[in-house]
Parts: sequence; C-alpha cells; structure tokens
Amino acid sequence: MSNFFSSNKNNSENLFQNQNIGMKPPKDNSLDGQYNELKNNYEQIFIEAVESIRKDLDEFKPQNGCDGCVHKDCKIQKKDIFAPYPPSGCKYREWQMQAITYLTGDYQNKLKAAYKEIMDKKNEYECKCCGACCKLAVSEYSYTQLKQRALKGDKFSEDFVSVFVPYESEEEAKKINPEYFELLNRLVEDDKIYYYYCPKLGEDNLCTIYENRPNICKAFPHNPLKLLSSTCSFNEWKNEIAHQAMLLKAKTDIVMYYKQKLG
Repeated sequence: MSNFFSSNKNNSENLFQNQNIGMKPPKDNSLDGQYNELKNNYEQIFIEAVESIRKDLDEFKPQNGCDGCVHKDCKIQKKDIFAPYPPSGCKYREWQMQAITYLTGDYQNKLKAAYKEIMDKKNEYECKCCGACCKLAVSEYSYTQLKQRALKGDKFSEDFVSVFVPYESEEEAKKINPEYFELLNRLVEDDKIYYYYCPKLGEDNLCTIYENRPNICKAFPHNPLKLLSSTCSFNEWKNEIAHQAMLLKAKTDIVMYYKQKLG
C-alpha cells in the first residue's frame, strides 16, 4: 500500500471525498498556524476515517458465521476483524482475507484516485514567485549522501543536486526564513536535517533556468500536507483541500495498520 504522506527514503523526499466536516479555515498562513490547524483537526478526522473503513468492511462480515463451523472448541466470543480466527474452515477468517483483498485492491485504487484529484486541484493555482522554496529547502540527507544516491539512479536526488547546494552553516539558513527554520527544528527534535538553497534564483525571485528546471521544481509542492512558507501562494490550495488530504492520510495509515495486523 502506497503511503502518499510518509517520509519516503527511497526518493529522499521529506513529507510531512471532499466533505469539509468540522474544518475551519485557517486564521493565518503562518507556519505555526498551519501546523496547529493540522494537529487540532487530525484526531477528529482520523476517527471519521476509522468509522468509514469499518463500515465498508462490515459489509463483508458473515452473519451467524459460526453456524455449522467445524471448530467446535473455538473460544473467540467477540467477532472482531482483528480476532485470532482459525487459519482454515472459518468464515470469519475468510472475512479477514476478503478485507485485505479489498483494502489492497479496490480501496487502494480509490485512495490513489482521491490523491490524484487533490494534486490535480493544485493546477488551478499558480506560483507567485515569492522564492521561499528556492531560498530554503531541506532534506534528511547530507549533500554527499544525495550525490551518492543520485549516482545510484535515484531521480529525486539527481534533480535535487542539479539545482540545490548546501548552506555553509545553520545560522546562514536561519537568517533566510527564521519562522520556517524554528518550526522545523521543533518538529524533527533529535533528527538531523540539512539546509539548501538554489543559486540559480535570479533577481526579483525569477528562475534563471525556468524552461529547463527539474521536475522537483515543476511539481512543488509535492505533498498537500507539506508546511509552506506564509508567503507561498499554494497555501490557498493547501487550505482548500486540507480536510480531503488529512482524511486521505488517515485512511492510508489505517489501511497500512490493517495490512500489518491481518496480512
């Protein structure tokens, strides 16, 4: 099951249907404001996702599944999706297998379609050339590690090192965007992160290689839950699809949990 939102070390990208239930528009686009909105709404949305998936799986649940069962000594009282049913000859074990088949097949395709819809919505907005993403980019990999990954065929790393270079010090990076820098350091805690900038950014925040810029620049922002600078015009897109994106993240995480428990 693909997780659209998790940190994916295979491509070195740092990552943090439309119902709009319980969502309040963000009071501001500050990074603290964005983070607090995500955190404060996610618990309610996660419960919504749990109930939605449980309702879907209950449609497969057998009625009176123990009638005529060969396992007369079964001690399982509560017929829960995660109960340790006998491996064969049990209708409730078959229910578990049906659930996994559904979640990793048709349901996964629905999640992919929902993610595509979210990302397609981004095309309705345009970059206003604030330059924030060019002036301060982050990665969990050092510049040397990124170049090594690029040599091994990692496309994201190859694109990244083709435009970004590391700041000489964290203090230098902090001066560029203190708000973003401070929030990142609070979130990552003890994990090491590296700061980069694009030297190809010209006057008036215009890209000097715009026509030949790599895909990581063309596709930015890559994730609908990514924290953006308060100056970024894509905050409007992110705020509009916030509930959809959080619901999709919750469902993706829950499916992964089901797969680990039942697989």
